[in-house]
Amino acid sequence: MKKIIYSLMFLFTLSTIAQNSFRSFNLNVKRGQAANVLKLFTDFTEGGKWKSGGIMLQGVGYKNGVTHRIVVYGDPSNWGTENQWSEQKWDLWREKMNDLTHPNTPDSASGSILSSTEGADWEKYPTARVYDVRVHEPTKFKSAWDKNANAAEKILDGRRMILVSYELGGTPGATHGLIIYGKDQNDVQLTLRKIQQTKSFRDYFASRGEVDYIQTYQVTTAKRL
Repeated sequence: MKKIIYSLMFLFTLSTIAQNSFRSFNLNVKRGQAANVLKLFTDFTEGGKWKSGGIMLQGVGYKNGVTHRIVVYGDPSNWGTENQWSEQKWDLWREKMNDLTHPNTPDSASGSILSSTEGADWEKYPTARVYDVRVHEPTKFKSAWDKNANAAEKILDGRRMILVSYELGGTPGATHGLIIYGKDQNDVQLTLRKIQQTKSFRDYFASRGEVDYIQTYQVTTAKRL
């Protein structure tokens, strides 16, 4: 857990060549402490004005050893908050978070946001399915993905479809994450079924190149700022 918190402290000075980046830090919250983690996260982050992007707390399901994650995202050339958080604020937050979590959660990640559809407010579609995959031909895959995502705009109706690449950490063996949001788990499944019945999805599947599916899990956004 300490490594996670210290890494978060340096997030606001990191940069990559990608136009949009993300860092996700996995947590293993002790049983019965989820509400306290949400309150601690909210109290710590509210009022911070972000130069670009933002930060969110998500619950995680179907991923061994991980119950929650903190995701920071934005333009790496304009990253973080306008007013730097003090060392004292970090120290107090770290101390309180350590009391609510177990150490050594796996598979935290850093990478690039390659594409994202326009979406509604996160409170309307808070739940997502994440497919961590190994893509063998990234350029071919992204072209096929973008065509399919654009064609699915009416079906998505404000739900987000996001393609990310993993550059540090992540699920072992995975190079990319395929993400689709919905109202809840059932809504995500029904939306996927509609997309999979279209010609554009068949074209995507035929033209994307070889893809290995490594792990599938679920996230639900509890707070986003």
